[in-house]
Amino acid sequence: MLELVLEVLPLALAGAISPVVLLVALALLSGPRPRLQTGAFAAGVGATIVVLFALGLVAIRLQSDGDEPGWLGSQGAHLVVGMLLIAAGVGLALIRPNPRRVEELEARLLAGHRPARDFALAGVAVMITNASSFVMIIAIIHAVARHAVGVPGDELAFLIAALIVALPATLPFGAAVLGGEARRARLARIGDVATRYGRFAMAAIWIAFGTADVLEVVL
Repeated sequence: MLELVLEVLPLALAGAISPVVLLVALALLSGPRPRLQTGAFAAGVGATIVVLFALGLVAIRLQSDGDEPGWLGSQGAHLVVGMLLIAAGVGLALIRPNPRRVEELEARLLAGHRPARDFALAGVAVMITNASSFVMIIAIIHAVARHAVGVPGDELAFLIAALIVALPATLPFGAAVLGGEARRARLARIGDVATRYGRFAMAAIWIAFGTADVLEVVL
């Protein structure tokens, strides 16, 4: 169990380095109703993460054979996940993201008096289309399948991962609830750093994890 948690933790932290989710949440934090906006957005992000991990858990249970990990935790899957991480990392480093998509979403959400449902749906949409977190979620599901800890270890590992991956959305909500301009300013500075260097940090982490996985299978 400890070995699984130690493997899931860095993967979840890598999934939490999500400039897109953080930027949208920070924009909502500066809106006219920061608690409602960031809370609903965080709920949408969190619900999406929970659903994705729940689907992963169901897939693990359906394909596992007792204490055996099944194909999701096989060496072949390990090689595929490693190659996916390397390819995604290289692509992320070379392809500059278009900031207009995030800016347009922020403008739509902050225009007028929108209900909480719109911000929650925006959280769902951002997570579904957010490749940076999605790739790491696949890697986390594979890691849980590979260790084949079973009940309740798998569920605990997914819970820990979900709490960490959701941090870019939940931290701004926490700042909105707790208040304080200094706290919000610090979070905004983190957002600036994430915008400038976040994708390079993610690319390096993905390539490192992917290379380690590939070498573990090949050697």
